[in-house]
Amino acid sequence: MDIGNYLASIAVSLLVGLAGFIAAYKIFDWLTPGISFSDQLNADNRSVAIFLAGLFIGLGLLLGSAVK
Repeated sequence: MDIGNYLASIAVSLLVGLAGFIAAYKIFDWLTPGISFSDQLNADNRSVAIFLAGLFIGLGLLLGSAVK
């Protein structure tokens, strides 16, 4: 495999992964109008941080297997 194709594949995978993480965060923020995740994280609410960490880990596993 050519190094250019390899780097292009990595760049595309990175962009798809980042778009997926941003979309998931925005969707969860939209589905929970009573909770502002950014305000809760700034207020040091650890339960929200653990929830988001679990969301991002699960999404990372899902996107990682989908991009392969």
